[in-house]
Amino acid sequence: MSKAKTYVPSEFKAFYDLFQSVSRSHGKHYAFEDFLDLYIHAWCFNYPLNTELLQNRYTSEERQKFTLMMYEVIKILGEKIQDDSKWYDFFGTFYEFIGLSKQKNLSQFFTPMSVCDLMVQIAKSKTCKTFSDPCCGSGRFSLASNAISLGNFHFLVDLDFMCTKMAALNLMHHGIHGIVIADDSLYPKNNFKGAFVVNRTLLKTGVPQIEYINSAEQAYNYNNGFK
Repeated sequence: MSKAKTYVPSEFKAFYDLFQSVSRSHGKHYAFEDFLDLYIHAWCFNYPLNTELLQNRYTSEERQKFTLMMYEVIKILGEKIQDDSKWYDFFGTFYEFIGLSKQKNLSQFFTPMSVCDLMVQIAKSKTCKTFSDPCCGSGRFSLASNAISLGNFHFLVDLDFMCTKMAALNLMHHGIHGIVIADDSLYPKNNFKGAFVVNRTLLKTGVPQIEYINSAEQAYNYNNGFK
């Protein structure tokens, strides 16, 4: 009996084909996390990435495919985000899609985007200038909130380091200034893995940027003076 074909949403068919060609040899979890690390490294000058390990793990052709995958993401977001009122969570959407394989390392599903839109409309504030999410996942609520309340500072936390990487990239691509912390929000600083400051100088330079912070004290005090 032949295996059922996997339905691939049209918006990331080209990305999926590239991803599959890399993940067949290395596994979906490792391939996706390494892709996120390389993506962040491209926009973050101080991210502690073991490039020698990745060079040994992947062939030159596979590393080139990672570059093509980044291009596909930017192209997709360019098509999906036509103005400031639009948003699209590519990273979380793809994460959920490959999670359908039921691998134990990829089992999270995030709040549907339409529900995020509804909830931020209900909770919209005319006076609050900071958006906080203690279990941000891929950052969907931030993206939805930013679409109706531009210019707020976003403070995000998630225990899953992979989720914080997706959230940081999402904030960067949507022009959001904020910080994403990998930690247990119920017990701050007890399980700190790192943090990403996103788009700190975007308004001055016009250039998206991610900065890595390895100090929990600096991360949690970023919006109170550490800038």
